[in-house]
Amino acid sequence: MTARRCAADTMEVSMSYIGETRRTAFEAFGVAATQLAHAAALRAVNFAKALHRRRILAELGEFDDRMLRDIGLTRGDLRDAVAGPLWQDPTSVLVVRAVEKRAARRLDQREMARSQDLHSDSRDLIECK
Repeated sequence: MTARRCAADTMEVSMSYIGETRRTAFEAFGVAATQLAHAAALRAVNFAKALHRRRILAELGEFDDRMLRDIGLTRGDLRDAVAGPLWQDPTSVLVVRAVEKRAARRLDQREMARSQDLHSDSRDLIECK
């Protein structure tokens, strides 16, 4: 084990400064090229997914208003989703709209429940007098 370390140490000492610089530069270039290729491949996959989802939205556009309402969408939602840039995933707009609608519905339900509770409490007060 120590003999191997000594041999490795002597090889490192005998290597020239230029050789080390070249190796380091090529290693850095290889890492950068790999990262660049990975980023490009990831963007290409995301672009292909966005195009596929736009095709699905085109199919949803063929639904009538009743069918869209059944799944919680409107034609305006579809139009807004497709209005973004070509590389942007249109489903993100639809997800945001669905969350907004759900939150508004829940808020309306809470307000209705409160108003009914207040209304029933006022009846109880009137009956007690």
